[in-house]
Amino acid sequence: MPIDPCELCNNSSTTFDTATGDTLHQKCDSCGDFIFSGTALAIVKLRKGAENKRRIKGWVLDQNRSGVVPAYIDSYVLKSITDRPLPSVIERADRILQEAVSRIDGIIVNFNVNDERFIGASYSLDREELVFLTELLIDKGLVVRQGERGGNYRVTHAGFAYHAENFMVKQNSSMMGFVAMSFAPEMEGVFSEGIRVGIMNAGYEAMRVDRHEHINKIDDEIISQINASKFVVADFTGHRGGVYFEAGYALGNDIPVFWTCCNTEMSDLHFDIRQYNCINWQTPKELSERLASRIEAVMGRGPNFNE
Repeated sequence: MPIDPCELCNNSSTTFDTATGDTLHQKCDSCGDFIFSGTALAIVKLRKGAENKRRIKGWVLDQNRSGVVPAYIDSYVLKSITDRPLPSVIERADRILQEAVSRIDGIIVNFNVNDERFIGASYSLDREELVFLTELLIDKGLVVRQGERGGNYRVTHAGFAYHAENFMVKQNSSMMGFVAMSFAPEMEGVFSEGIRVGIMNAGYEAMRVDRHEHINKIDDEIISQINASKFVVADFTGHRGGVYFEAGYALGNDIPVFWTCCNTEMSDLHFDIRQYNCINWQTPKELSERLASRIEAVMGRGPNFNE
């Protein structure tokens, strides 16, 4: 694989071949594993400001940590990333600790905060912000400085305890909602203006397997992405057999399922599905609003929720 400058930090990164020439797939040790659509990449190159890039780097690392590998960024997702507020100062400091512990397998964790990956993990704009956030961890007794200069730190016993209490479970808690639906052309607006908007307005990320670059068998990739998801949205419009299978697999693995169907096709639902509280929608806009409300009520607001 060719080694090229990362589009987000300019460090060396691996560039992978993609199924279409209109996307860029890179894996960077600092910024994570991500795919840009051609349109999104053009927008990023046009807007060269560091403010947007720090949000993208932080978002990619959050996605990768929650199991979305690679993270896919098209123009709609890019707007959502750049429009949402930054995490709080305390949350950004905590991400430095989380990044330090997650990358080292051992009981002694020494790290150098000047490593580029901590910039992305903490949504920092520059080194000055990064040092300030690390000082907060020192004030809380979670890390100690190693030497007077050089940016070297060590995670304390209290830091390990704090990490175990706050991140060991959350680390496996995905931000992703897997979408099972018909991929017929006439359903494109249902996804882009309905289901995806509803999921993102509730604070989560929408994943549809046909939008996700991968090299696995499609069935294996579907199972993998469902397992990595916090919930599944299953739309039965068109009554595709795959949607029934994917919803059933999620249920069997205790993954919540949100059921939706166009109201003109509700009477054709299989009798096993009719017992569930299905959102019967008329327009994509109605679907997005009702789905967002349902997800918030059941799952709570996601980490990307924007007031």
